[in-house]
Amino acid sequence: MLSHPPRMSGFRRSMNVGLVLLAIAAIGSVLVPATAPAAPVAQPAVTFSLLTPLPSHLAVGESAVIGVHVESSEPFAMAIALSDAYYPGRGVLFNGSQAQANATSADLYLTITAREPTASLPAVQNWPADEDWPAGTLPLAVRVGARFAGGYVASESYLFGLTVS
Repeated sequence: MLSHPPRMSGFRRSMNVGLVLLAIAAIGSVLVPATAPAAPVAQPAVTFSLLTPLPSHLAVGESAVIGVHVESSEPFAMAIALSDAYYPGRGVLFNGSQAQANATSADLYLTITAREPTASLPAVQNWPADEDWPAGTLPLAVRVGARFAGGYVASESYLFGLTVS
C-alpha cells in the first residue's frame, strides 16, 4: 500500500515560499552590484614640466642634473623619475631614481655622469618608437610617472640624444 506524503500546513508552505523568495532576493543583491556598470571615476589633472634642460653633450667625467616637476589636482600615491637607455650601461651612468610619496607635487632630479666616449656607437632606428638617432649619439630617456589610488597612472617621457667626448 502506497502512502502519500503528509500535506504541508498553510503556515509551513508560506514559510518555504518565504525562504525561497528571501534566497532569490539575496542572490539578486549580490549579482546586481557585480554586473551594474561602475560610476566613472574622475581622473586627476597631472602636468609634468622640465626644470632643467636636457643635456646634448658631456665630456667624460662631467655630470648634468635633469629635473622634472610633477603637479597633480589630487594626491598621488607615488611619483617617480627613472632613466632609460638604448645602450644601458654604456657611455653614461644615471644615479638611480628619485620618488616622492603621498603629495600633490614633487620635484624629481636625476644625475647623469658621462663615463666613456660614444663616437663608436652605431646609428639607432625606431627607438623607442619612430625616433632615429645618428651614429655616435646615445639615445636616452627620462621617464616620469605618478600612480594614484585605484590604479590610475599618468606618465611622460623626455627623449634626448647625448654625445660623450
